[in-house]
Amino acid sequence: MRAKIAFLFQTLILVFISLSCTDDEPEIIPDVYVNFQFSIYEPGYNNLTVIYGATKKEYEGYDNNGVIVFRSDLNEYKAFDATCPQHITISTSVNLNENGSGKATCPHCQTVYYLMNNGYPANGYRLKQYRTSSNGEFVSVFN
Repeated sequence: MRAKIAFLFQTLILVFISLSCTDDEPEIIPDVYVNFQFSIYEPGYNNLTVIYGATKKEYEGYDNNGVIVFRSDLNEYKAFDATCPQHITISTSVNLNENGSGKATCPHCQTVYYLMNNGYPANGYRLKQYRTSSNGEFVSVFN
């Protein structure tokens, strides 16, 4: 009898642990079609020639608020929807802080997003992230 109770207890613990380890985060920003490509040497994208450089491509992403592209290391780029997820009904576009800071700030709620930390703020929801690929000079952003 004790063996059955111990087995049941261990099974319940394993189920509880497996359910608590999920990485499901709420998707605040609705999915929209994103697919564009550019050269880092084009005007407007020169900030991406250096590590931690960032730029915002206007008229892309949710509600055309833009997409932020950030160079996280020599061969990796990250892309985030520029819509602030803290108040989706207002549909505010976050602004890049000075180049090289790796931060973007919402002008409405003053939330600071850390691009080096996958778009997470100190508190609240993170920026929606898009996929990227690059072959040196050209960067593609898509979902």
